[in-house]
Amino acid sequence: MIKVKLASGALMLSALMLNSIAHADSLVDGVYQTDGDSNGAGQCTLIIRSVEQSHKYGDELFELESSGDGACEWSAVGISKSYAITAGLVTNSGTPAFLKITFPFGPAGKQVKLTSYDLDGAVRNEESFAKIDDKLVAGN
Repeated sequence: MIKVKLASGALMLSALMLNSIAHADSLVDGVYQTDGDSNGAGQCTLIIRSVEQSHKYGDELFELESSGDGACEWSAVGISKSYAITAGLVTNSGTPAFLKITFPFGPAGKQVKLTSYDLDGAVRNEESFAKIDDKLVAGN
């Protein structure tokens, strides 16, 4: 009887751990948006999607898609390491760059800070996004 309880307890613990890992992945995925400002800067929308694919480096692989006006239009694939996502060669009007997305309050904080860098390492742009939807856009 004790062995059965121990076995069922171990099984439940492993199921809870797997569930929490799967839930952690869903904390990052979603639709994020900037506030825009009174100077005419429009809102940028950022979609972060997990990619179910094996990879050699990092914790997870993400597909990033930004939309809006002007500099908001780009897409990239990024690798995360402890919820800091780094992406190379962002397509921004044909100009290659690097991108880093960090979660200042952790993934549950629903805020991301995006910094884009030129190829020489100079900071090109910094934006803050707030999560507006945990669900991804239909059809994606």
